[in-house]
Amino acid sequence: MYEAIVSLFFKSIDLLYKWISENFIAHVLTFSKEFGAVVVFISAVIFLLITIYFVLKQAKRLPKRYFLETFDQNGIRTVIPELRVTFATYQAAASYAEFYTKLYKEKYKFKLLGLKENFSTLRRLH
Repeated sequence: MYEAIVSLFFKSIDLLYKWISENFIAHVLTFSKEFGAVVVFISAVIFLLITIYFVLKQAKRLPKRYFLETFDQNGIRTVIPELRVTFATYQAAASYAEFYTKLYKEKYKFKLLGLKENFSTLRRLH
């Protein structure tokens, strides 16, 4: 008699377990997987926004113009009228500095300066 009661009890628990498993646990597990994916996606978006913020902040700190100073063999600042000395980008200024260094070899040396203010080159030279 006890065996019949125990087996009936286990069958009822088995039915209850299957019902809970199919209707509750499966949905909770699916929700947790999707929630994890959403958390990863939101984290990636936040990381991207923070990265963009720091890149833009660094870009604002860059100089507005670049200037090539010319020095002769004795280290005295000189002006060569036919040379271009102000540039908007670092790459252009560095390229011209390298070109002028090869062109004038031992006669002149060139120093690249970044200027944050936006003022006249002539005022800077005098």
